[in-house]
Amino acid sequence: MTRFQGSTGSVFIGPFRETPQSLWEVPLVSSPGKISSSGVSFCLSCVFLLLLRCVPGAQGVWPMPQRVVQSEVRYPLSPHDFTFQYGKESAVQQGCAVLDVAFKRYFSLTFTGYANVRTGTEKHKVSPYGGHRFGTAPPTGLVVTVKEPGCDGYPDLDSKENYNLTVADGPGVLIADSVWGALRGLETFSQLVYQDDDNTYYVNKTEVQDYPRFQYRGLLLDTSRHYLPLSAILKTLDAMAYSKFNVFHWHIVDDPSFPYQSPTFPELSNKGAYHPQTHIYTVTDVKRVIEHARLRGIRVVPEFDTPGHTQSWGKGQLGLLTPCYKGSVPSGSFGPVNPALNSSYQFMSTLFKEVSVVFPDSYIHLGGDEVDFTCWQSNPDIQIFMAKMGFGTDYRKLESYYIEKCPRTRSCMCGRVIQHSTSMR
Repeated sequence: MTRFQGSTGSVFIGPFRETPQSLWEVPLVSSPGKISSSGVSFCLSCVFLLLLRCVPGAQGVWPMPQRVVQSEVRYPLSPHDFTFQYGKESAVQQGCAVLDVAFKRYFSLTFTGYANVRTGTEKHKVSPYGGHRFGTAPPTGLVVTVKEPGCDGYPDLDSKENYNLTVADGPGVLIADSVWGALRGLETFSQLVYQDDDNTYYVNKTEVQDYPRFQYRGLLLDTSRHYLPLSAILKTLDAMAYSKFNVFHWHIVDDPSFPYQSPTFPELSNKGAYHPQTHIYTVTDVKRVIEHARLRGIRVVPEFDTPGHTQSWGKGQLGLLTPCYKGSVPSGSFGPVNPALNSSYQFMSTLFKEVSVVFPDSYIHLGGDEVDFTCWQSNPDIQIFMAKMGFGTDYRKLESYYIEKCPRTRSCMCGRVIQHSTSMR
């Protein structure tokens, strides 16, 4: 973990941990005429840096827990002897993939650089440090107890993320209601450990009681306008976990490109992606992102925006978009999804049924924002449909008709939808 000196004091912040390849070194992968993914990650890092100005200079934990009590008593830690382990009373034990993987991950994050400084005859110097007293029984591990069973599922809107963490004489103790809370506690513990100039690891005597102030703590990436390689998305998820974010809003498709490779409608990405082989996300890629996120307690909420923002869709699904007219003849351009055709809703029903299987979260974002009525207004077939439905010249009613009818085709999906509030004018 990296320490920064901000205006409020010295703090530690997760997104800038020392990793084999930091967020500052994301490979350059640009879409034609688009901003590179490294630039996007750089901007993401800058956001976290700006947040430093709001962080109290205390304890080195990010974000600040609900309650934390820390003394000057500190303990030297030996990575060679330290272990993460399940408590005897824990409802989950070895074999719980979420925590088994987390124990290995957080050992590396807690003892950053340990593999690089370790020698054949390892020595841990206990050097004096002004103002500190040493505890009598240095922790040789952290005992993790989870009260409720469940390791194979996915985090959701109602997931419990509360935890209590105690570091005192003897093994540290972490107690959480669920594995998702245990992950947040492991992150906090890793942020409490620091090194001195002699590379000795320390942790202060600390008591933490924490739960999220906001149940939804999300970050959005737009991979349609700016295609991001899979590695950049996975590193972003790592950075989110460092800051205890819990929702990855994946704005996966939009006007500029359709990188999601649909098994049902492969022409969507074949014709709509920036490149049909290098700038796509296969179902395997998507599942890898979802599992990487799950192991960090992060939901993946996809966004497939309709009826606007669908120019890339029309390239691979002929007849989906509304033909625009100039006077009495087609102009050659296309507008939003054609809401007058039953085939539009049949297509959406089939596509979203697939999407609901690939993405296991309870929610799918269907957009519904920024629909330009100009093309609808120019199309004679749309005008006839408007008259038939009694909408007059109020195209907001036509938009509402699409919004209301389209989700109904998802009744078999057992999921819930999110739409921008601007769609309900």
